[in-house]
Amino acid sequence: MDGRLNPGPLNLHIANRKILPEQETEAEKMPPDYELQSYWQTRFVDENHFEWLGDGKDTILPHVRSFLRGSRASPDTSSSPARLLHIGAGTSSLSERLRELYISEYGGEVDERAIVNADFVEELVARKRAAEESRREAGGPSRGMQWVCADVLRWPDLERLLETGGGLFNVVVEKSTSDAISCGEDISYGRESQDLHPLFNSYVKTHASQALTLSPVEVLAIHLASLVRPGGLWIALTFSSDRFPFLSSPASSKGDAPRATDYWSLEEVVTVDAPTGAQDNVHAPIVQHYVCLIRRKRRS
Repeated sequence: MDGRLNPGPLNLHIANRKILPEQETEAEKMPPDYELQSYWQTRFVDENHFEWLGDGKDTILPHVRSFLRGSRASPDTSSSPARLLHIGAGTSSLSERLRELYISEYGGEVDERAIVNADFVEELVARKRAAEESRREAGGPSRGMQWVCADVLRWPDLERLLETGGGLFNVVVEKSTSDAISCGEDISYGRESQDLHPLFNSYVKTHASQALTLSPVEVLAIHLASLVRPGGLWIALTFSSDRFPFLSSPASSKGDAPRATDYWSLEEVVTVDAPTGAQDNVHAPIVQHYVCLIRRKRRS
């Protein structure tokens, strides 16, 4: 194994093709580069809808609903809808399901701008923005969901998400985005740059001879910590029960190096059976997915 996502259940658009083993090229035998922007740019040219790990209705939405209701019951919560960041939104219907949930919880006049969908493929984001505009022109709400082009591993992109109105987010949701990011190599920072998160810049400034190396998913976690209010929740649907090993491992021996455990705690990993799509008379092996509930620490 090369550490990439399992190309079997994940790469459904390839697995469903009728290709004989002797007809496979070397490229077709290799798992796609899920971490690369170029892969998704090519894919989204013709793709209008695809669901990774299901549509989230029975896996993600119950936890979002519970969070929203708990937040509304808190005396410290404003009357505005909770700010929600949906990363790696892609062509999934999850964004629409989130819209429906907000209308159900807050009423038909809810300010849908509280929902910010992010993806790093500009052409897709442009399509989604156009769809929101068409919905408005057809009589929909004047304040629809926001769509923003952002690479979650580039701090300047994520920092700009704070400019979408309302400041810090209350909740982050994702459906296999961390899985895709985990396909990439570890990231090393050795010198200061305006493109780095301030924590990384501070570290490399005081450790000139020592590079800081983190997994891409831990970089994502540290980035998100700067966007989420203390007590906020990160809800991640993933293929792996151990997608966030850095949150359950002992304290780092890297001294004052920034670590995600300073900002997040893994509260629960919920096991769910994956949809098989099999007919009643066809046996299909049980595949399980995992909903990780990660809490933003109130201190740090």
